[in-house]
Amino acid sequence: MKILQEITQAIAEEKPFVSYRNPNEKQLHLWVQNSKELKLFTDFNQSGFVFAPFDDAQTAYLLFPDKVFVDTLTSESVKPFSSVSIKDNKQDKQKHINLVNSAIKTIKTTEISKVVVSRKETIKRANFNCVQSFKNLLAHYTNAYCYVWYHPKVGLWMGATPETLLKVHQQQFTTMALAGTLPYQGSINATWGAKELEEQKMVTDYIESHLKPVVSDLSLSDVETVKAGNLLHLRTKISGSLDHCNSLKNIVDLLHPTPAVCGLPKEQSKAFILANENYNRSFYTGYLGVVNWNAKTELFVNLRCLNWVNNLINLYVGGGITAQSIAEKEWEETQAKSQVMKKILV
Repeated sequence: MKILQEITQAIAEEKPFVSYRNPNEKQLHLWVQNSKELKLFTDFNQSGFVFAPFDDAQTAYLLFPDKVFVDTLTSESVKPFSSVSIKDNKQDKQKHINLVNSAIKTIKTTEISKVVVSRKETIKRANFNCVQSFKNLLAHYTNAYCYVWYHPKVGLWMGATPETLLKVHQQQFTTMALAGTLPYQGSINATWGAKELEEQKMVTDYIESHLKPVVSDLSLSDVETVKAGNLLHLRTKISGSLDHCNSLKNIVDLLHPTPAVCGLPKEQSKAFILANENYNRSFYTGYLGVVNWNAKTELFVNLRCLNWVNNLINLYVGGGITAQSIAEKEWEETQAKSQVMKKILV
């Protein structure tokens, strides 16, 4: 496939690029920027591909293509999942359990009702086969938004996210409330516990209450179970109309970071994360996608992702904590989520 050859060439020539495929589509897109300039994203009137961090105090970048390629995906040359054994690193496990317990204590003693805590897992990998790993990602996660993004001054990021932040076309928008996690065991007819159902309701109620005053024709679907790789989640689709007085920035500011990756209330839970996670999330749980391109904006939350820099692969995983959370189970959930990216590595 020509696009995969172009990706290989762009990496060799250290040219910034992004390749992406929308959920449940066959079209693979590639944008290549000829210059190595690191362009800043500062204004939602800009056009291009945005790559934004979790913390809006950090820098967001914009890629504007000099070359654009579109190709149709085939199933050729896809390697089966890697055999990855789940091993508990005792030190990492204890750190995460301590973090979860701290979050639960905070929830019980403050106005925070939910907070999403995460961790980073690092694997040494000098000879990372980006193209084959990306092919595996595309083949195995057909209903996710899959991407690989690269800039020589930042590094390489890759992911398969199940969560839409915002899609806008001709003043019509769609978003989603996504929460709750269970392992996929051959069927999407899952039995959800009180903790997951409560978490999903919190996310849905937050988005509905914040959008209702500023949009028209707000509509919410029934809660549904959706499959994302080897995991299941609860999802509510949300749609409506933007008034002309609403800027794209206003809506993104309302939604990002979503309760699914931050918590409730947003500012208090974000403050807890920045004070207690003890690592920089960077672009994990940020957002990415096209802005003002062919009259469309399509942004996704950067979940189930990794980055490769200085011969190290960093995997990012987390989970929503409520008063009903059990620390050991939260650790197990992050272990399951880490397999999404581990299994496609070549």
